Amino acid sequence: MLPNFSTFVIRQRMFILVMAVALAVIGFRALQDLPVEAFPDVQDVQVQVVTQYPGQSPEEVERTISIPVEREMSGVPRATQVRSVSITGLSVVTLTFSEGTNDYFARNQVLEKLQNVSFPPGIQPQLAPLATAVGEIYRYVLSTPADMPPREVRALQDWVVRPALRRVAGVADINSFGGAVKEYQVRVNPPALMRYGITLEQVSQALASGNQNASGGLMKRGDESLVVRAVGLFGSLDDIRATVVTAKDGKTVTVGDVADVSVGDRPLSGIVANDDHDSVVEGIILMTKGGDPSKVVAEVLQRVDELNHGQLPKGVSIKPIYQRTELVKHTVHTVIENLLAGALLVVSVLVIFLREWRAAMVVAAIIPLTLLFAFTLMDLKGVPANLISLGTVDFGIIIDSAVVLVEALMVRLAVHQPTAAIESAIGRRFDALRWVTSSLTKPILFSKAIIILAFLPIFTFQRVEGRIFAPVALILSFSLVGAVLFTLTVVPALLSLVLARHDLAEKHIDWLARLQRAYRRLLMRCQRMPRQAFGIGGLIAALAFALIPVLGNEFLPRLDEGNLWLTITLPPGSSLEQSKDVERAVRATLRTYPEVKMLVTQVGRPDDGTDPKGPNNIEILADLQPRGDWRFADKEALVEDMSNKLKAIPGLPTNFSQVIQDNVEEALSGVKGEIAIKVFGPDLDILQDKAEQIAGILRTIQGSRDVAAILPSGQPEVAVVPNRVKMARLGLSMSDLDNAVQTALGGSSVGGFYEGERRFDVVLRFAAPYRNSVEDVGAVPVALPNNAGTVRIADVATVEVREGASRISREAGGRNVSVKANLQGRDQGSFVDEAMAKVGSQVQLPAGYRIVWGGQFENQQRAMKRLAVIVPASLFGIFALLFWAFRSIRLAALILAMLPFNIAGGFFALGLAGLHLSISAAVGFIAVAGISVQNGVIMVEEIVRLVDNGSSLVRAITEGAVSRLRPILMTALMAGLGLLPAALSSAIGAETQRPFAVVIVGGVVTATLFTLTLLPPLAWWGMRRHQTENEGQ
Repeated sequence: MLPNFSTFVIRQRMFILVMAVALAVIGFRALQDLPVEAFPDVQDVQVQVVTQYPGQSPEEVERTISIPVEREMSGVPRATQVRSVSITGLSVVTLTFSEGTNDYFARNQVLEKLQNVSFPPGIQPQLAPLATAVGEIYRYVLSTPADMPPREVRALQDWVVRPALRRVAGVADINSFGGAVKEYQVRVNPPALMRYGITLEQVSQALASGNQNASGGLMKRGDESLVVRAVGLFGSLDDIRATVVTAKDGKTVTVGDVADVSVGDRPLSGIVANDDHDSVVEGIILMTKGGDPSKVVAEVLQRVDELNHGQLPKGVSIKPIYQRTELVKHTVHTVIENLLAGALLVVSVLVIFLREWRAAMVVAAIIPLTLLFAFTLMDLKGVPANLISLGTVDFGIIIDSAVVLVEALMVRLAVHQPTAAIESAIGRRFDALRWVTSSLTKPILFSKAIIILAFLPIFTFQRVEGRIFAPVALILSFSLVGAVLFTLTVVPALLSLVLARHDLAEKHIDWLARLQRAYRRLLMRCQRMPRQAFGIGGLIAALAFALIPVLGNEFLPRLDEGNLWLTITLPPGSSLEQSKDVERAVRATLRTYPEVKMLVTQVGRPDDGTDPKGPNNIEILADLQPRGDWRFADKEALVEDMSNKLKAIPGLPTNFSQVIQDNVEEALSGVKGEIAIKVFGPDLDILQDKAEQIAGILRTIQGSRDVAAILPSGQPEVAVVPNRVKMARLGLSMSDLDNAVQTALGGSSVGGFYEGERRFDVVLRFAAPYRNSVEDVGAVPVALPNNAGTVRIADVATVEVREGASRISREAGGRNVSVKANLQGRDQGSFVDEAMAKVGSQVQLPAGYRIVWGGQFENQQRAMKRLAVIVPASLFGIFALLFWAFRSIRLAALILAMLPFNIAGGFFALGLAGLHLSISAAVGFIAVAGISVQNGVIMVEEIVRLVDNGSSLVRAITEGAVSRLRPILMTALMAGLGLLPAALSSAIGAETQRPFAVVIVGGVVTATLFTLTLLPPLAWWGMRRHQTENEGQ
């Protein structure tokens, strides 16, 4: 079978090469279509229910919106978690679904269940857009003339820019932030109401009924059919003023008699600033889940260009402030730079060791073919490429089988003598090629199967770590499959073309011969003194494993996105104006840094309610200059200096993060921080007390930064407490009281005013002088039944100022308060261990209260538990393959027994690089294990072949090890040097792939050293025992 296959490949070499070119063309097309992300989408399948309930307190929102929605959603199929946030006027309920749930199935289930929830009148919940935590791909501000009113700028955003950009394929939604929303305001004068004897309710009904069109059907006029319409919509401010409220005895009272009618602004929920512009309008574009950010942003840019050149008024333009493609470009450039440098180093190793550039080029041809093959399979499977998956591609692992095949051919050509005088030189070369290809097919298949099996644990990762590393395992596995395919087909086909004109017989290399002689002496010394050799190896391995507690551990290194995202949460009672004053001071401080290229600040929240923040929330995006222009060594030093300067502003709690990192952390745990501690229980006061106690403990632990408890209380409120006896005596209901408070003070929409296609609310409320103090609340008139007059709120209720909840978080059916923390200069594992010990000993919880630790630490623990189960299973699978290859339990066990020695270098490399143990490093150790087992197979297989051919055991071990020196050194050097640029890189995007690369570079050093020195004595012991047992039988 195998000789026939190799003969077919050589004879049909043109067919093989044509098929390879066809696969390359398909791969190139797949590469163009393949989505490329800076960071994989790690968010679970989530659906958010957003409900706005204007003017209501957090406790009322929780009682009437959040809890009913939560209870109904508890029965949604495949839902694994329900959590909610209730703040003033807003409820956001987030449902998380199990792995693999279809997004549209989840959304349909939620919509179906929402039909069963009874909401207050006029309240309509909405689902948040089908986007994810990494969905923010483009932000922009509108650059306008200085004299353009803010409400006109916002109208341009809402009615021109936003609709145009939403039509771009792949855009899920666009959040508008900042500016003033235009309203037609009817500001009522309460003394005028009393003078005319009318109520606020009458004014509201008059405006609603006086602003509508009606149809009278059709009318015939000759051959024509006319539509009869009553056109009653407001067309001007005078139309609103002329609306009749009452008419009695020939006297009419119009809206203009009791109210001032004008164009105004809706109360601000958020303010955006950009550099030295104190108030701008911002648009945040969200990409549909699963989209390609590069393609979507490209189409957005095209549409922006169209808007800027003709569709916007003169002097107005769209100015981009954040583009995901910038990060993608930086990270892809880093990856390509590292891959090209690695490929150059690998080819250099080939030329140096083989001394035959044609053979080196044949092997190097596998690199692009294998990558294109992997891209084709990734595109077919719908797996996007990202920085982490592309950065783990190691050309050394890809082409090592081709190297072994070419090296074996060169040796065969050098020692093979013609068997007949008539044998031609070309025939002898082709015969050698057939023999080498057929004899190495099985070992190549086994070696690659072993490496793929070593990656099995990565395929079993779940949730966050699964979404990050599944593309890594897939691209490596696809690359290895492609490498095997092309090594057994394209390489022999190309070699046959070369052999038809040139002899590739091994050339004598002086330095290699000297190296082999030196290795032979070392090997003989190790065989004479095996105990000393294993003692030294054991000592090195023990030192490496002793480093584990010192190295510390974390989930993943932070990806440098080239920006900073600063969140500041002021006390809950802070007004939007006070928060804006603080923002100005912070912005002025940050603008003094030359490292900051551009600043955008957000105070409050957008109007659509998708971001549950209050007016006390400040968020700042700082786009940074390239690293070469910095005065600081790294971003940590820059952040530290900024934090120290901002401490000059008293009582300023800061949280430094990055755009993607901030969104991902909040989406996964509901808390903006690397470490999240949640205290569960029913009483908000107790929860707040315990959270503040935990935050105080965390601040004393070395390495903590940005520690803060997300406090639920502290919101001052004016409470109207009814006297139900008095209200009953007057025939008033609670809805009468509620409507009076809502309309007079908060304002209510009584219709719409159309300006062409644009629609603006007509809002009714008291004039400003009559709703600015606590006393004004008591003076609000409440209409009595049957037009019997009015009474003041103070006559039927008590008005008092008290402190209430500002934010109520719930999860798993109960309230919780969170404490968040970021880390600086310390690993997650040791920090959490110390924090858990201190919190456990110092914080005493009442019955019914509990603490849950989460954040990135939770992801790390889940991944490590999974590895603890799957890695032994993977090793057992490798053991089964080795047994199948050698038909010997002892030889299979000997090769696996080398693993603790072989991976030792990875720990030393992490220590020298100053990196922590992470999931990325763990994947590197898995790869090193596969490489070391493969090298062990290369050596033991040659030893077994020599023994089978009649050599003595000692000679077979010595000669087999020496003959395998070059291929083992080449494969090890290529595996290490292929990732050396990534291990040394400090460019943007290199952080996440560095641990993987560093572990492999360090691991292959010890793997090669111990395979060459310890495996031969171990093989001698194992095979001698095996021979003794066979002779005894």
